[in-house]
Amino acid sequence: MEFEYLIIEISLLLLFFLIHQYYKVRIFRTKKQFIIFWILVFLFGVVWDQYAVSQGHWIYPRKGIIGIFIGKIPAEDIMFMIVSGYGMLVAYQVSNKMIDFGRDGLKIKKR
Repeated sequence: MEFEYLIIEISLLLLFFLIHQYYKVRIFRTKKQFIIFWILVFLFGVVWDQYAVSQGHWIYPRKGIIGIFIGKIPAEDIMFMIVSGYGMLVAYQVSNKMIDFGRDGLKIKKR
């Protein structure tokens, strides 16, 4: 399917967004945290992916992607950096909200 990778990423982004809204978690305390986090994600992600593709660690076949590239990286991979970073942050904050990591051991909190 031509847009398969993009459709999967949009579906995951929607799922993470719905979980984020349902549990009403706050991911960043300040705009500075937000900016620094995403700069680091893009910096390390783009550098690593450019290197990995140039070394043949992985490839992106033309089938399944939209065909827009930034260097050697398809636009969908840039979106993957956003989706995976956002998903990890949501999962971390939701788990902190739902689980008490106190001295008495792990306890599941009631919503």
